[in-house]
Amino acid sequence: MENMPRNRNLKTTALYFTFAGLGFCAPVLGLSIVHMEYILNSNTHILAFAFTSHSIGYTIGGIICGIIYDHANKEFLFSLSVMTEASMIIVSGFCGHIVAFLVSMSLVGVAMGFIDTAGQSYCVNLWVNHRFKEPILQAVHAIWSLAATIGPFVIRPFLVELHSKNPIGNTSSNCSGSSDICSGPEDGYNSSSVTDVTDLSSIVDKFQSAELMAGIDLARYAYLTIGLITFISGILFYILYFYYCNPVLLIAAPKEHNKHPSMKTKSKRQRERLLLLVFLFMLFMFYYLYIYIEGIPIAYFTAFVIKYLNWSVHHSTLVMVVFYGMHCLGRIIGIPLSMVLRPRTMVIMNLVLTSIAYFLLLFVHAFDWVIWISAVLSGYGMSSTFAAMVLWVSEIVPLTGRVAAVLLVGGSFGGMTGPLLVGQLFEAVSPMWMVYILCVASMLHIALFAILFIFVGKQKKFLSENFSSKQHEEINLNDISNQDI
Repeated sequence: MENMPRNRNLKTTALYFTFAGLGFCAPVLGLSIVHMEYILNSNTHILAFAFTSHSIGYTIGGIICGIIYDHANKEFLFSLSVMTEASMIIVSGFCGHIVAFLVSMSLVGVAMGFIDTAGQSYCVNLWVNHRFKEPILQAVHAIWSLAATIGPFVIRPFLVELHSKNPIGNTSSNCSGSSDICSGPEDGYNSSSVTDVTDLSSIVDKFQSAELMAGIDLARYAYLTIGLITFISGILFYILYFYYCNPVLLIAAPKEHNKHPSMKTKSKRQRERLLLLVFLFMLFMFYYLYIYIEGIPIAYFTAFVIKYLNWSVHHSTLVMVVFYGMHCLGRIIGIPLSMVLRPRTMVIMNLVLTSIAYFLLLFVHAFDWVIWISAVLSGYGMSSTFAAMVLWVSEIVPLTGRVAAVLLVGGSFGGMTGPLLVGQLFEAVSPMWMVYILCVASMLHIALFAILFIFVGKQKKFLSENFSSKQHEEINLNDISNQDI
């Protein structure tokens, strides 16, 4: 169609804005987790379930996408998901109970999981067979990273400094230190003067605690601000849906019955089904481990820097800015780089860089400046892995909503277990368990990709032929939804 390029460009721009909204949402929980401990009267051990509930929602969103994406109006689905994401982010910040916070974060995850899953297929199918397909998809992820880099600057003004592990509530006059006032009357001081001074100190402590708590409550408005930005990010999809008024549900073309039934034997069909399941399972596990490597630093770098290295909130925010900044830079560089390097080459380079970054953290106790090097290498190393892997998969099989759902649901399961596992060990044993888990996950990631690479090398033709025949109907539906009615 003559207007297809313009229509395609407008839809791609809408997708860029929507992924910018996803990027702004990404750092809010990790940066504010210590403050939310006080707001919700909880601790890191309990709040770790927020990451799990978010990932459960992400999984549900990915599954829902896999079921309905190929059979419904894409612009309507994106509009509904963005509005849900924005409203639930705002609700999360103003929850007064940990259970309500967990539920709202899971609903945020449902919306984000749907957008993330649908966005991969939406972009690839808009630009399928186009020579700039690779850099266009890399640009989608680069915009996510740019927004995630700006996000901490938006959130930081709402976060007050916390100078101790528990700055609130320790206002009683029962002192555990070696202060002369608390040691009892001696050297000529009478008990009444000690009591007066202690009472005055208690009043000052209570006043300071109330003032600090009021400052900590400002963290709620970080969620409000991010929610409003997210809502605005979906404006182009709102316009596209109401302007074209395409039907919400797409009608599938009638299936053509094969007059020549397949002569494949039962054992051969079982073997083919097994190979397809093995391929999908390895993709699932690749993204499962990928979210360990990406999601755990996003969730716990701030808490690790504050609680293990005893740095300030200001410096912990700067570490995350460096992490997201390199993440963004890597994805921007990945746009022209994808024109030169094949997706699999980019994946291999990134896997090596992230492994180096996390093994360096083993020396952070002796050399705390290593955290900066790790933030640089890990942020850059994982920057283009997601998009490059999606592009590599699209070279092997058609990237329909169902295939994209397998990738994103795998990542969601990683998001469920990774942060939860670290959260249980972070305070109960040591924050260094974050580092140990990252090192193991990075090595397993490399080993799994090597196995997947060998498997695809031997079975690529078979996978391409079988997925093409099985997904023919879904691809036709994508073509219909990308045209003007």
